[in-house]
Amino acid sequence: MHESLLPIMFAFLSVALCGVLALLIMARAKRAAVHWSLATALGALAVTQYGNGISLVAESGQDLLFWRRVALAGEISMPLCWLIFSVAFARSNAAELLREWKPAFLASGALTLLFLGFVGSDRIFALASPDSTTVSLGASGRIYAALYLMAQAVILANLEQTLRHAGDRGRWYIKFPVVGLGLLSMYFLYQMSDLLLYSVWHPELAWLSGIVTGVTCVLIGYGLFYRPTTDVQIYISRKVVTGSLSFFLVGGVLIGTGLIASVIRASGLPGNMVLSALFVLLAMTGLIFVLLSAHVRHGLSRFVERHFFPHKYDYRTRWLEVMEAVGSGQTPDQIAWRAVDLFKGIFGANSLAIWMAIDLEEGLWARMATHHVHGTPGQLNDTGAIKAWLERQQEPFEVTQHDGTLPPVLERDLQMTDAVLLLPLKASSHAIGWVTLGPRADGSGYSYQDRDLLRCIAAQLADRLQHLMLADRLLMAREMEAFYEYSTFFLHDLKNFIATLSLVVQNAERHGEKPDFQRAAMMTIGSTVRKMTGLMGTVAALSRDPAPKLQVLDLNTLVDEVLKGFHGAVGATLIRQSHSLPLVEADPDQLQQVVLNLILNAQDAIGPDGRIILRTESDAQGAQLVVEDNGCGMDHATIAGLFRPFRSTKGKGLGIGLYQCRKILQAHGGTLNVVSEPGKGTRFVIRLRAHDARRRQTT
Repeated sequence: MHESLLPIMFAFLSVALCGVLALLIMARAKRAAVHWSLATALGALAVTQYGNGISLVAESGQDLLFWRRVALAGEISMPLCWLIFSVAFARSNAAELLREWKPAFLASGALTLLFLGFVGSDRIFALASPDSTTVSLGASGRIYAALYLMAQAVILANLEQTLRHAGDRGRWYIKFPVVGLGLLSMYFLYQMSDLLLYSVWHPELAWLSGIVTGVTCVLIGYGLFYRPTTDVQIYISRKVVTGSLSFFLVGGVLIGTGLIASVIRASGLPGNMVLSALFVLLAMTGLIFVLLSAHVRHGLSRFVERHFFPHKYDYRTRWLEVMEAVGSGQTPDQIAWRAVDLFKGIFGANSLAIWMAIDLEEGLWARMATHHVHGTPGQLNDTGAIKAWLERQQEPFEVTQHDGTLPPVLERDLQMTDAVLLLPLKASSHAIGWVTLGPRADGSGYSYQDRDLLRCIAAQLADRLQHLMLADRLLMAREMEAFYEYSTFFLHDLKNFIATLSLVVQNAERHGEKPDFQRAAMMTIGSTVRKMTGLMGTVAALSRDPAPKLQVLDLNTLVDEVLKGFHGAVGATLIRQSHSLPLVEADPDQLQQVVLNLILNAQDAIGPDGRIILRTESDAQGAQLVVEDNGCGMDHATIAGLFRPFRSTKGKGLGIGLYQCRKILQAHGGTLNVVSEPGKGTRFVIRLRAHDARRRQTT
């Protein structure tokens, strides 16, 4: 028998820790099955350690057998409780899982009662001889040890599933209780394996059990009370894992650990058995923390899926589908909708959205095509943060596990949808959009094979979209070049108009007093002036950039002057909302032209029964004017071509008004943006920087 008090102290310290932890858990205001099972298991563990502790100071073989049987009663009572805890701990579908595991719980309960009935007999433990101090397995001992070993394996498998399906944040909360119980289960695996190998209970295991129990209680207590898991809920899929390289790796480590432990045990060192057991315990602890590493886990999973599992997709067939869908569209809108159908058909996502850049200089993004995405804005506007963030992403981005680097504008939009995966669209490392995918219809996640295929599709889609964007820019450049050529002919026509007027002047010297000549001359002059005015206005708008003559002015005053010029002639309800503004530097004539153009466009969009709101307000940079109507609105394709010349939405328009408005504001160092959706009206926003002197005064 052990004469040292240290092993006994370990045993009784573990009893105290188990009792205190069980009482603290039961002191909770709200108790569920997981709390009852944990407290009961800790109580049974306290009984086991109490029996082990007293057995260390037993004076005879009969006393040793009695206290070993007391410890056995606690051991037999634990597996059912630990099994319930491992199934229900930190799982959002705990009630459903407990119902599904009910047959296993009933079988485990029946076996528990059966073996408890054998505790007082020699069927499990008995003395090797009446006067011996060696406790050996009885007739049913091997069956008991084998079933106990299987129960611990099931408990470890449940804990592994809990960790596998937890996110990084959830794993941070639950890993200490899981590791604590895992260590305890591994100890009992070792103890039962030792019983099966030697058919003898080694008293040294009694105080080793106390050490393991103490560590387990500390880990579980720290995890439950210093890292509370009230907000951690994990849903465990019931899909059976068909194979994993990790089993072979762990098996290899276990075999190596067993060989080294055998060498230590055969070395003849003092306390060699305890040393070998401690080595196994430390090796298993290190293995657990290695397997909990996110990098190791992801790398191993990807290697296994690529090299050991059959391919999920016929890539030749899928790639033909991609080429057919992406290659046949003639416009970005058409390709976006075809891509939505493609993603939906291949991956079965419940929701989809494809976003593209409308104006990268202004940081304007629009949702081009969707599937089951409602109630969120169709446009996003930022200062380049989204583009910079997208260009930093090298892999599909998991929305539910973002690292806090998401641009606020994009984060708010993703929070309003059920997107779980964001796929950047990059062409030549330049971001032109992104794709968001919701959960899959079958409830499964996106595997590494899914993500590899998604990444390839995204690259092809981005390349095709960029090709169309570049082709559109080339077309615009050619249109402008053609216009510059045509302007030469326009000027030639103007010379002809001037020549016509010159002839009228010359003839007026001789025939000016004749009434017939006067009438003809006035008609000629009027017709020529109208033609000249229209032609010169068109050419001037496009042939040069505006050169504003800046003045310090109040934007409120300028808007009011524009409204006075209508004299109530606007056939709609005009609402003026003004707020205090900083002074701005602007050309009053050019700025009035912009405001007038926006009001007239709004009037054309709403008709006589509509409403136009002119609202001035200040922002961080200066002043802004909002011209908002409740008209028919515009789709994304219309907005994309809104500020391009020769593209008018009006039957009689030339398509240069808004183009010229934006050029004027850019010459002022300001911006002109638009937000619109079909059926929800349109809002134009003019932003101008505050006058420097005014800014210094306010500062």
